[in-house]
Amino acid sequence: MTNKTASTTLALGILMLGMSAAALAQSTNGTLRGTVLDPSGALIPQAQVTVTSAAGYTRTLTSDGTGNFQLAHLAPGSYSVSINAIGFTPALESVHVTGNKVASEQIKLGISVSQQIEVSANDALAENDVNAPADAR
Repeated sequence: MTNKTASTTLALGILMLGMSAAALAQSTNGTLRGTVLDPSGALIPQAQVTVTSAAGYTRTLTSDGTGNFQLAHLAPGSYSVSINAIGFTPALESVHVTGNKVASEQIKLGISVSQQIEVSANDALAENDVNAPADAR
């Protein structure tokens, strides 16, 4: 083997090794990042975030103190993102994750309004049944 042939073979080997390392470094998975907001745009910390794929993968996490959440290493595909926080109406969003990309979402929750109605009856009215026959009263 001549020096020129050996040098060419060595250079090709190094080039192939470098290309293999670059190919291995690339990931086919993606990342989902999001921020949970109220209707005015204020951050909602400690919201429960559930990410579910059509294939049955489910992961639940909690937004941080600034309303942010992140889930890495997701296989490409469609996911539903369900978010719940105390005092807010739940939200459900559809997100598509692609390989080597970050899907970013800002999800707004509505204010939850709770209403309680109290009904009371007077005992005298309950005894005087207006639907009863006159002779039964």
